[in-house]
Amino acid sequence: MAVSPDGVLKASSDLRVVGDTLRNISRSLHEQTQKLEVAVEGRYAREGDDPRVRLLNDALHVSRIADIELGRLNQTIQRIMQTLQGQAGGVSSTSRAIFEREREELTSSIITLTQQKSEQETLYEIARTLNSTLELDEVLRLVMDCVIEFVNAERGFLMLVNPQSGTVEFTIARDKKARTIDEGAFKISRGAVMRVISNRETLLADDAMLDDVLKANASVMAYGIRSVLCAPLIVRDACIGAVYVDSRINANLFGPKHRDMLNAFCNQAAIAIDNARLFADLNKAIQKVREDKKYMDNIFASIANGVVTTDPLGIITTFNEAASVILKLSPTFVVGQHYTQAFQHMPQLGLIELLGTAITEHEHGTRVPRAVDCEITKGEGVINLIMSVSSLRDTQGEPIGTALVIDDRTELTRSEAKAEQVRRIFEQYVHPNVVKQLIKDPMALNLGGETREISVIFADIRGYTRLSESIAPEQVMNLLNSYLEIMVKEVWDEEGTITAFMGDALMAIFNAPLSQEDHALRAIRAAWKMRMAVLNYQRQHAQGIQISFGFGVNTDRATIGNIGSQGRIQNYTAIGDAVNVAARLQSNASDNNILLNNSTLDRVRDAVRVAQMAPLYVKNKSAPLNVWCLMGVL
Repeated sequence: MAVSPDGVLKASSDLRVVGDTLRNISRSLHEQTQKLEVAVEGRYAREGDDPRVRLLNDALHVSRIADIELGRLNQTIQRIMQTLQGQAGGVSSTSRAIFEREREELTSSIITLTQQKSEQETLYEIARTLNSTLELDEVLRLVMDCVIEFVNAERGFLMLVNPQSGTVEFTIARDKKARTIDEGAFKISRGAVMRVISNRETLLADDAMLDDVLKANASVMAYGIRSVLCAPLIVRDACIGAVYVDSRINANLFGPKHRDMLNAFCNQAAIAIDNARLFADLNKAIQKVREDKKYMDNIFASIANGVVTTDPLGIITTFNEAASVILKLSPTFVVGQHYTQAFQHMPQLGLIELLGTAITEHEHGTRVPRAVDCEITKGEGVINLIMSVSSLRDTQGEPIGTALVIDDRTELTRSEAKAEQVRRIFEQYVHPNVVKQLIKDPMALNLGGETREISVIFADIRGYTRLSESIAPEQVMNLLNSYLEIMVKEVWDEEGTITAFMGDALMAIFNAPLSQEDHALRAIRAAWKMRMAVLNYQRQHAQGIQISFGFGVNTDRATIGNIGSQGRIQNYTAIGDAVNVAARLQSNASDNNILLNNSTLDRVRDAVRVAQMAPLYVKNKSAPLNVWCLMGVL
């Protein structure tokens, strides 16, 4: 059947429609690609927020529509082909030429469209890959592996500009088998890379050994480098580095198409690297903030004072460990509550009124401290607190909350009371230095009573009864005070404790209230100094009334402590057999002699000269005492 001219024209018209449609689809894909290449500036942490990814999705959508259209066009072409084949005998040579030209254009358009679709899919997958992580090392590895695969290179490396110093640094090198290459083993033309970073222009060399510019580099000739492709990494109008790939085997491995593809890839890679760097910097900043917060939390937790803060609405925001200990409240219970709820069960402290006043009346600054003495927990005793509250305001003077500081002075108050008690009890009986030591360490003192070994001195005037009958009472008192004063001095010089004045007698103990390892020797020296002081005083006052003393020294265990009426009159003293024996020794001593019990001599034998006395029977002792008379101290 012959084909009419109208049929041929109709077929040609159909083919033109097909060609125009394919060209429109191709133009649409091309425009979309151009958008992808220019719209790559910006920083996004998530794939969903990255315009590159959205644009690539749009491109793929266009490609899918193109697939559908191509299918429809293919059916139309098949119909036209069948029609023309059925009427081939009647087609003129001119019509055939037109048909062949249209068919070739259609085939070319289909090939171009298929290539563009493949490139769009590749770029989309690369974008997804590069945005799959924000870890810098992983991003750099992915960049190099993707670019090597993308342009079918033998190996590649990446150099980045140090943001702080501005110097270009070798960062990573990989080969086509996804292996990392050491910097020293990667022999490249560094000059070419530096030039790309400097002028921001991509370098393409079909054969570096024949290139007029590259062959001047000794490294190119020495390392046998053939194909070279190097592109800058540009983001936010700044070059942050360069990607370099090459081949030492094949020349003409890269062409303009690879150059364009690498530029598109580098636009995406630059943002991925920049995002990863920013993410790394952010992580460092977050870590620094965490470390600073931990440091501040440690300081905050170590503060001895209780610290409580509220927001402008009165909600408690911080409650440190010290506040928890002082107020007997758990931070987990308090934080997040309004202060009126948190402190409603302790009205005795007045915290609600204190915080309320600060919020409503006070400007920025600390209130006058308020002291409170009360019980928080029944049975634990009265505590002493000093509280101060500040109204916190911003730079515009608007209230942002309050800060309450609680200073628990209970231990200090109790320590001061203890020190006053020590001073009141001991300042008349021991040397001032001993009092200072006791106040410094009140825990060393057990006022409640304890049993320990001590050395005791008893001193008594001989013939006191006859003396008091022969002179006036005022003279007796003055005489006693004169002698006792010089004797007390000698006891204090040896850091002994005067525990009693009993008329004409004096009692002193050693190794209490403070421990003294050489208490026996101290007692012996004190007794000897007392004797010598009395004799010296009498020589200086030869015209006065001459009196003599007897001394007794004993070492044994005794009960020591504070004896007397609680809250009224008390006296720190010692009781027990050790005291009784010392008194018996004193009563049996002749004028100005010092008698020692054997228990004392055993501890000072190498430091004294003694004379043995006859065994001494005393009251309440079944066996006689081995007694010695002190003749001197070495």
